[in-house]
Amino acid sequence: MPKPEEPRLKSLGRRLTLFALFLACGLSVFLLSYFSPDLSIVNVGMPIAFLIIALGLRRRRLPLHSQVFFAFFVFSLIWFTRHLILDSAFVQPFYKTLGGNVAAQLIDSTVVIGLIVLFTIASRAKLSSIFLSKGDLKFGLIVGSTVFIIFYLLAAVVAIAMAGMRLDSFLALTPFLLVLALANGFKEELWFRGLFLNKYEPVLGFRLSNSLQALIFAASVVEAEFSSILLGIVVVSFFLGLGLGYLMRRTGSLFGSALCQAGSTIPIFLGVISALK
Repeated sequence: MPKPEEPRLKSLGRRLTLFALFLACGLSVFLLSYFSPDLSIVNVGMPIAFLIIALGLRRRRLPLHSQVFFAFFVFSLIWFTRHLILDSAFVQPFYKTLGGNVAAQLIDSTVVIGLIVLFTIASRAKLSSIFLSKGDLKFGLIVGSTVFIIFYLLAAVVAIAMAGMRLDSFLALTPFLLVLALANGFKEELWFRGLFLNKYEPVLGFRLSNSLQALIFAASVVEAEFSSILLGIVVVSFFLGLGLGYLMRRTGSLFGSALCQAGSTIPIFLGVISALK
């Protein structure tokens, strides 16, 4: 007779196989962008391939798996679309000024959030499926606001006490800093977690789902200019992703995790814009 554990092990093996497949799908988007940075038929072909797979799985009556590949279609389409826009000759000059950086971030966030919402509505799914809902708003706001304020104060202390920035200069940068961080926070939470968590979970379970989104999120920060501290950035991003995923699931909303994510980027954006005018 088979042991009682065997069905469970078989189920775990199936889930781990799907985990590896979905991880490969996510990483392939970044790899293709790295090896083929300019828009080409290959770049366009990846979102189309994900869409074809999603439609094929739907016709085979595998709706849960179809939803995951549809999410990868939206994810990869946005990845290549935003790079096409942000790397364009029209947007690149924006990064030379404070106001231009804000404008570029708002364009980026509008493209990402707008496309995700439009495709969610087009697929006849509820906005709550991507965590655009009130959820446990009180708990989310308490945690998110606390983390946001801590990072803001930490950035102020480091900039003023250690880097020698004047208080009035820091305060003058604050409006730009807040818009950049908040816009980026909501964009990334919706794109990397809100879009995927409810699609992964029915086929992977929450723990594997949360680990998967955190791995893909960490992989997205890999850039050549960070080579000297790349490992540290990837590790921090992975554990940050895990925590934000748990908070999103706990609250049933992206608002709390978006505030946390926004707060965590305040020191980064401060470093970027402090030398601009």
